[in-house]
Amino acid sequence: MTIGPSRVAALATIGYWLTFAGGAAAAPCGRPDVDLTFPPNQAENVPTNAVLSAHYAAPALYNDEPVDVTDADGNAVAVTATFDAADSMLRATPSQELASGHLQIVWPALRGVSGSGGVGRGSTTSVFVGSVADGAPPSFSGLTGIDWDLSRERDPCLDKLEDRFVFKMQVGAAADDLATDLLSLTIFQTRDPSAPEQTGPSELAVRALPADGSIEVRRPTTQAGDTCFAAVVQDLLGNVSGGGEREVCIKTKKPPFFAGCAVANAPLGAGPTPNGLVFSLGLLSLVFLRRGRLGRQPLRAV
Repeated sequence: MTIGPSRVAALATIGYWLTFAGGAAAAPCGRPDVDLTFPPNQAENVPTNAVLSAHYAAPALYNDEPVDVTDADGNAVAVTATFDAADSMLRATPSQELASGHLQIVWPALRGVSGSGGVGRGSTTSVFVGSVADGAPPSFSGLTGIDWDLSRERDPCLDKLEDRFVFKMQVGAAADDLATDLLSLTIFQTRDPSAPEQTGPSELAVRALPADGSIEVRRPTTQAGDTCFAAVVQDLLGNVSGGGEREVCIKTKKPPFFAGCAVANAPLGAGPTPNGLVFSLGLLSLVFLRRGRLGRQPLRAV
């Protein structure tokens, strides 16, 4: 199937912007670098029945490139590789339970869907397999709070400034029969003001479970209004937790921006005058909007 230029630009832009604070740096526009692996590099006590997976930072084309897995003695471990283009995830399922000990996984470099994206970077990870299998799905209390801010950043895919809503969400407690650093976090948008006829949640991204209990996600400012998110965690077998029924919601407002006004990347909660703002009429309008919103809607648990 041929993908048109507008579709390529849209895919590359989505791959760049749907990132969270604390995650890996975004790859150059359209290049599908491996940015996350499950289990992560140097993970310990990996279950013997684990399914291995790697996430690519941009849409990729998979042409049956092999995933090379070897044990501590350099012997090949037989795996079956499958690629899910919907979430840019390559999975390697071992043909039998893994033996305890060190394991090396070489994730292949994949080609991007755009001609400019080229071939991304693969990744090599080393993990230690424990002696027990994963026997139960994880538990998760869901997202517990949300706040929002505004940011103006240059989109390297389109080479122009783009306004973004920056949502900061608090992540509830997660538990599993194995270590929680083996879990992944999937974020969904359950209410989108730009899609009033939305009939179900739309998956935004898969990330590592944050150690500090918070994540950020950026969304376009095409339409302001009521916005809701939910999340679940998943173990290495693909077992999914509860908690996805718990939404966090907030109402955004879109202020006017002027050509000379640039909103810098400031930490959320830094107040109405984040560092790097250009002192202009655009800044003044943003300050008054921010003050008014903070007075009416503090960070809250939903």
